[in-house]
Amino acid sequence: MRKNQKVSIRSGLVFALFLALTVSCIDRLDFVGETNAGQLIIYGVFTTTNERQVVNVSRTSLSGLPPRGVPNARVTLVSQSGGRSPYSSLGNGEYELKGIWATGGNSYALEVVVDGKVYQSKFEKVPELDAEDKLSFAFDSEPFRTEKPEFVFKVFSETRLPDTKDPIYLRWTVEETYLWPLAWLRGTGIPPPQPPPCFISDMIEPNRINLFDGSGTSTRNSTFLMGRRSVDNSFQYPFFVTVTQLSINREAYTYWEKIKIVIDNQGSLFDIPPAPVSGNIFNVKDSEETVLGYFEVAKSKTTRIYTTNADVPFYLLDPCQYIPSTPDDAYPAECRSCEARAQGRSWTTKAPDWWKYD
Repeated sequence: MRKNQKVSIRSGLVFALFLALTVSCIDRLDFVGETNAGQLIIYGVFTTTNERQVVNVSRTSLSGLPPRGVPNARVTLVSQSGGRSPYSSLGNGEYELKGIWATGGNSYALEVVVDGKVYQSKFEKVPELDAEDKLSFAFDSEPFRTEKPEFVFKVFSETRLPDTKDPIYLRWTVEETYLWPLAWLRGTGIPPPQPPPCFISDMIEPNRINLFDGSGTSTRNSTFLMGRRSVDNSFQYPFFVTVTQLSINREAYTYWEKIKIVIDNQGSLFDIPPAPVSGNIFNVKDSEETVLGYFEVAKSKTTRIYTTNADVPFYLLDPCQYIPSTPDDAYPAECRSCEARAQGRSWTTKAPDWWKYD
């Protein structure tokens, strides 16, 4: 198959998760559209939060396959004042920048060099405004993945806009982190120490794009559904939801609005066929090359809420409860290994700094 042959992709751009659990990680998002195999995808967020900043560089693959990470790129943050800060490669097309964050009133761009070609984003200024988010949650029974009702956990934000007529554009990402204790298998001899618990993280509804355009409204308070997920035994122990609010500029909002339209397009006979959505990144010497993705500069704010088993109105079965008569190898793999429980999601045995609850 030729490199420029048209293929349909559902590719995952991983915010890289976001992810060692930072606001600057990359949302996992499926882009849908007619693209050329081998097209460059560059996506990153540079925020005002003092956490690691992440950029993902990849190329589109054949139909049904995820993008291929580009590990040999040179990625540099450029400030309009002339400062340059190189990102470090983590492999698989993921690049990170530590100890540097966006500051108010400044503008930033991204420079990426791949195979001798230079790509740049347009300079974006750090937005001045943000909003106040007050989170809440609810457990319900309703159709979610199918038409049949199931137990569902929902997260809401009551958002208050600043008292100003200046335009404000918002995007939110929603992430879960829950505690998962491993089974303390005693064996027949001297029992080993109790294994440390797992802290498992993932995006909630990764293809959901939460956007708000506050430029044309006089309403100061609005309530938004941030995300839903099925209720399972993840809720047996403390379950945190992290909502990251990104105050972005109008161009970034327009980009995500187009992505949302493409994702929501179900492909009926009367729908406009999906098409690749170009962002703010371009080939310096070849304006005809289409580059997918976007480099955002955002003012960020993080809000969290948590649940415990006492909040769940449904019965949850603990598969890892220790039973003396049960052989060690009879316990499910998820009770013996964080990796087995995570199933590809991010995990660690170190509690996040913010892991505090009553």
